[in-house]
Amino acid sequence: MDRMEEYKALRDAPEELPPALEGAVARARARARRRRLWRRISAPAGSVAAVFAAFVLLVNLSTPFALACGKVPVLKELAAAVAFSPSLKAAVENDYVQYIGQSATDNGITVHLEYLMADQGGLTLFLSITGPEEATSFMPRATFTTPNGERLENCSVQMDSVTPGALSNAITVAFKGEEEPQLPESLRLTCEVQAHIPDVTDAGEWTADAVVTFDFPLEQQFRGQGRTVEVNRWLELDGNNIRIVDLELYPTHARLNLEQDPDNAEELQSLDFYLEDKKGNRYEKGSASGLTAMGDSYLFESPYFSDPDSLTLHITKAEWLEKSQKFITVSLKTGEALEPMPGGMEISAIRLDDTTAQVAFLAPMPPASSETNLNFYQLGTGFYRTPDGTVKNTGGHSTYASDILWRNTPYETPIPEGYFVEEYTIEHCYWDVISMELFASRRTTFEVPVVLTLQ
Repeated sequence: MDRMEEYKALRDAPEELPPALEGAVARARARARRRRLWRRISAPAGSVAAVFAAFVLLVNLSTPFALACGKVPVLKELAAAVAFSPSLKAAVENDYVQYIGQSATDNGITVHLEYLMADQGGLTLFLSITGPEEATSFMPRATFTTPNGERLENCSVQMDSVTPGALSNAITVAFKGEEEPQLPESLRLTCEVQAHIPDVTDAGEWTADAVVTFDFPLEQQFRGQGRTVEVNRWLELDGNNIRIVDLELYPTHARLNLEQDPDNAEELQSLDFYLEDKKGNRYEKGSASGLTAMGDSYLFESPYFSDPDSLTLHITKAEWLEKSQKFITVSLKTGEALEPMPGGMEISAIRLDDTTAQVAFLAPMPPASSETNLNFYQLGTGFYRTPDGTVKNTGGHSTYASDILWRNTPYETPIPEGYFVEEYTIEHCYWDVISMELFASRRTTFEVPVVLTLQ
């Protein structure tokens, strides 16, 4: 069943469906007739967005309609995506969705590129993937170029795993840098896909089981949307000085851009905050892609469509790194740190063999953590420095709560009560001494938020 058939099914559904949907379909058809030229490439963006706008409202206000959506898997999944992403929900409600409706197959794996949202700040692509029945998930890798082969510059591409057949905003592009990006009239997406098959796929090794390509237009109305609100306010925070540079407001997300005083003794590593308008609406840190920060730019839910005349910044937590404690040296012979550890942290290390070592950070559990709701914070970055100054990536870590460290090894060690572990495995490790990079050395939770009004 194609997308138009799905919409017809909704229109012709039993009487329990609210009549408002029929009006949305009628408006969609009218828009489609006005824009027939686009049908060779994709369904009309405006028509699909109109259906989406009515759909979102009906899902939230009508139980019968929400139940009826269960008969249409794609719409049911879209309802879930809108429900958990306020920024995307507002974008859909304001007709800010471009329909693509393309599919491509390689090696038994089919990628369905359904919709996109584009603005001056980035791209969000909604897709689904189907393939072998034994596959439990698919991992896409995306490369974007213009049709003539020029790659998109100054951007961060984030990809999330996809459940088979589920519609997901799996690919997100965030533009970064001082220069305002200029999106071309069309893009080419080259999408590699790895199918995860239990007991077959090696989770530690990437292999492309399929490679597909899509060419699609970027409609003009979606290519230049966004505005910047200048702030330029200095703020003393937790003994350090930071400048609130500006706010970038886009349909799909927003950004709070900061600058740190180079004379600060500590580097700001993470900031928790929310913004609030005069009506009491809150805009939380984070984005639909899960991306929360790019350097000193912090992403948050977008007030773009509500267009508030002022926002108040509420800072609730800050994490700092003492500049002199960026790396902690550890002996792989003794398993101990060779310099003081900050903030109640401890470190332990063992050798598994001549080329493999394990290093573990231990730290007190956050006060908000409980036996039923474990809550960890980041201790290391995943990078380490060799004796000659080369910085390498460990490739990942595991975080857990336990009473024993190095369980089932000759090095079993009791863990202090109320502590958790962040553990790294370092392969091809030929040194007796390495330096582990810390994420933060101090954390402050403000019982009373630090408040700053931004006009």
